[in-house]
Amino acid sequence: MRSLVSNSALWRHTCVYGVVLLGTVAVPLGAQDSVAVVLDAVTCNTCTLRVATLAEIGDVDGPGIVGENAFIGRSDDGDYYVSTPVQLGRMLRFSPNGLFRTSIGRLGEGPGEYLSPAFMRGRADTVQILDIQTRRITTIRSDSIATNTLPLLPEDWALLPDGRYVFSAISYDPNLVGHPLHVYDNTTGRLTGSFGAEGVRIDRSYESRPAMTRHVAPAADGNIWAARENRYRIDKWTPDGIRVLRVERDAPWFRPWVEWSGLAREVRPAPSIVGLRDWGDGLLMVVIEVADLNWKPMPPARVVGDHTVTSAAQGNDLYDTVIEVLDTRLGKVLVRTRIDENARGLVGRDGFYSYAEHSELGEPKFVVWSVTLAGTDRRH
Repeated sequence: MRSLVSNSALWRHTCVYGVVLLGTVAVPLGAQDSVAVVLDAVTCNTCTLRVATLAEIGDVDGPGIVGENAFIGRSDDGDYYVSTPVQLGRMLRFSPNGLFRTSIGRLGEGPGEYLSPAFMRGRADTVQILDIQTRRITTIRSDSIATNTLPLLPEDWALLPDGRYVFSAISYDPNLVGHPLHVYDNTTGRLTGSFGAEGVRIDRSYESRPAMTRHVAPAADGNIWAARENRYRIDKWTPDGIRVLRVERDAPWFRPWVEWSGLAREVRPAPSIVGLRDWGDGLLMVVIEVADLNWKPMPPARVVGDHTVTSAAQGNDLYDTVIEVLDTRLGKVLVRTRIDENARGLVGRDGFYSYAEHSELGEPKFVVWSVTLAGTDRRH
């Protein structure tokens, strides 16, 4: 098992800013919801984050081959479900230790068919799959298949304790436009609420997307965490659309950005939030993509016609990953670590995955990592 261990005293910044921490008593939006401005200093000198490999997913040959781009989800029974374009409408299922088990679905738009499937929730006997291109949720129970079609195109989602989903999505429906968050009841096939608007002008250009994109996660108290991608701002919402907390990070290494700066291999990439997870007791893990410490411009991996292509293998030379655990009750950074891996997405409650290759021949695979916290002292 490969592991990366970092003490919270490492990779910290010494700058101090004159920003005060406001109260954290939750009150409804419209009166004054709670705002926590979190300074960059790490407060727990005894805390460490241990980052260790859980599994390597993707075979060198055979039916378990994965491509350079993939979405990975973990089921309630620990299996991994991998969506990859090279499988043409199929989703691959791997065991908790990375052994290929079977595939689900086939290419098409009929029952049990998909264009771009992604795992949502479930276990071996009951699985929910989102076909992103067709906006269709398929529920498979033994031999029965049921489908619902979403009224929006989701970019991220999370399962709430009451069984509903919260989706991050940009909608051009006049009744929904401007709201990045949407709560959906799959039992009735209806949206129960849309909220989160911040007065951002929405159009179909790329520039409006960073301001609207949210990474979402269920909160331990039944509420919803929603993080901006292009600035270190995280809000907590009730499922009814009341904002009860805003965490605003004052981090000199993460300044807000608006416009896409260009290809990461040509222009030093701006930081962006990959995802977040609630660990309970007020602790929130935040995973951030930042420019590699040794970043430098590099040529494209290949040229296809008039287009240059950046390969997934270049990701680890372009990006590092920063992982922070925030104490949202005290408004502090408890612990932070930086690793020389490019987090592509989050898995389960405490993991993420990165791209790798089996050999110099370039057969793709993905590495699933776990993140654990030790030495916590909440008195700081």
